[in-house]
Amino acid sequence: MWMLFQLAWRNLWRQGRRSLITATAMSVAVAMCMAMIAFNDGMYGKLFNVMVEQQLGHVQVHHPDYPKAMLPYDTVPEATATLERIEALPDVVAAAARLNGAGLVGGKVQAMGAQLVGLDPRRDAAVTKADQQIVEGRFLAEAPAHEIVLGKGLAKEIDARVGDSVVIVTQAADGSMGNDVYDVVGFFSTGSAQMDKGGTMLHLTDLQELLALPGQVHGITVIGDDPDAVLTLKDHVKTVVPEGTEVLTWQEASPMAAQLMSTQTAGSAIFLGLVFTVASFGVLNTMLMSVFERTRELGVLKAIGMRPGRIVTLVVFESLLLAALAGGIGLVLGGFLDYLLVVYGLDVSSNGEGMSFQGVQLDPVMRGEVHASSIAMVVIALLIVSVVASLYPAFRASRLVPVEAMRVND
Repeated sequence: MWMLFQLAWRNLWRQGRRSLITATAMSVAVAMCMAMIAFNDGMYGKLFNVMVEQQLGHVQVHHPDYPKAMLPYDTVPEATATLERIEALPDVVAAAARLNGAGLVGGKVQAMGAQLVGLDPRRDAAVTKADQQIVEGRFLAEAPAHEIVLGKGLAKEIDARVGDSVVIVTQAADGSMGNDVYDVVGFFSTGSAQMDKGGTMLHLTDLQELLALPGQVHGITVIGDDPDAVLTLKDHVKTVVPEGTEVLTWQEASPMAAQLMSTQTAGSAIFLGLVFTVASFGVLNTMLMSVFERTRELGVLKAIGMRPGRIVTLVVFESLLLAALAGGIGLVLGGFLDYLLVVYGLDVSSNGEGMSFQGVQLDPVMRGEVHASSIAMVVIALLIVSVVASLYPAFRASRLVPVEAMRVND
């Protein structure tokens, strides 16, 4: 086998220029795949962060009727005790309760309908990282103080500034009209176009008072220690919540988000398929030319007793060596492109703002994410494509008739 390996290496450099051209083309394919997959992973990482980590959580707990009817009095029973039991589970990193409502938010000269989100600042900071989404001013104080944080788009629409006061008018759960004045302490940008343009955050206690729902919440968001083990987390949470309470994974809570995230692998596969389909033709052409040029030599090898299987192995080894050379160069080029994407990113802005995708406002400069599994996938794909592309030339060489092959150059 070692002899075949040495022979394959020497054969590869008989036409060194052709081998280098083919290897260069394949290495560019590897580099482009690495860069496209890194950009794809970065975009989907942003989508997952906004849609799942910041909004849905890994597991949701709520009244079974609330997701359908969104009625204000469909709340989680024994909310405080339930939340504490969930937090005590060993695979739970953090959990936070939220109360939702809708109302009219008015500034000095303009009013708009808005989503009202009541949260516990301390707990929510550990779950959705809402405190890190503040772009101006500060986050809510841990104690209720009639403070409000506005989405940056909403603040612009109602012409509100940090330090101003806004009035909220809404219908409380008991049928009365709720209204109160809140001090604007900051603006947030979550990446969710809907929330940024029409969302507000208040202290949970303040919104409970406004909606006449003391001590009640509409849902509990749970973050586990393993994003890939949400079904196990769901089973554990179900053991500590009151009977009749619904527990859903984020995929069950938002099938649209689950479907969107499932396209990430498909996107990477498409990149690999398109690029390496082209690369395979380069390998096929190089191996076929090599076999045609060495027809007489291969005939001699068969005449002196080399078995067809060893000839197939010889040609496949040549292809693998070519792929290894291309892979090495491609990893260097791809690593450099990945570095540029991760550190500097790619400007996808339009009019100074990032593009919107499925309701998620992407950053003006999108940065890539590099995973070892993605790089390994590219290298393995290259090796597989090279072997497959070399099989036809290899079998063609193995079926040569020695007498006819040795007469080719006569």
